[in-house]
Amino acid sequence: RSTKEDARRMEVTKKQIKQKSELEKKTLRIVECLLEDDVTEEFLIESAQFITPAHYKDATEERSIIKVCGYPLCSNRLDNVPNQKYKISTKSNRIYDLTVRKCFCSNFCYKASKHFELQISSTPLWMRGYGSPSEIILMKKGDVTAQDQPAVAPALPLVDSRAQHTIQKRITVEKLTSCLKNIIGPLQLTLSDITTDLNELVRTFKFTNKNIIHKTPEWTIIAVVLLHVELSCLEKSKSVELEPLH
Repeated sequence: RSTKEDARRMEVTKKQIKQKSELEKKTLRIVECLLEDDVTEEFLIESAQFITPAHYKDATEERSIIKVCGYPLCSNRLDNVPNQKYKISTKSNRIYDLTVRKCFCSNFCYKASKHFELQISSTPLWMRGYGSPSEIILMKKGDVTAQDQPAVAPALPLVDSRAQHTIQKRITVEKLTSCLKNIIGPLQLTLSDITTDLNELVRTFKFTNKNIIHKTPEWTIIAVVLLHVELSCLEKSKSVELEPLH
């Protein structure tokens, strides 16, 4: 009896492995089709039944790599993609992550893509039932309100609060370093002479989303003041070192 039971289990396992393999192949073909520039609404809706959110994210990233908008229903080319990873909004006083947003040609396509992605089941493919799939609703351009327009509010993922502080420090150091490059030359200094002290000084700052938003002239003034503080500290430390011992 045990031999027959083992044989039956083996057969079931083989069947499951085969079904899983066939399903993975089908999923791969669907993802490849999502990379084309003529994806229809019907195909996109049907594809949700055979992919996971991770598969969809891969498709949007692959599309952006070939310089096509990440949203499968859009065939616009991606031109003038920004190099920076973060954006500081002067309207909301927040830091936004551009990594994902750069995969799309517009705020609408980014929002529509996220709207679709959130409706894709995270249940493993081989554990799903394929009798009656969940209803998928695509976002239409008429669904976008005035508040979603680029001129009013950027449709970007907000960096989480814990990461905000680290990024605020990094942005401050980058801005100050950029300004100091044009200042320290006549002083016969190099960035390596002041970088360590500058980082230590920035670590003592109490950041808010408002006090790191400055125009270039303002950053320059801040850099000059901090450089003066640094040089004063260096002079004091040198004078202490040169004082004769009694």
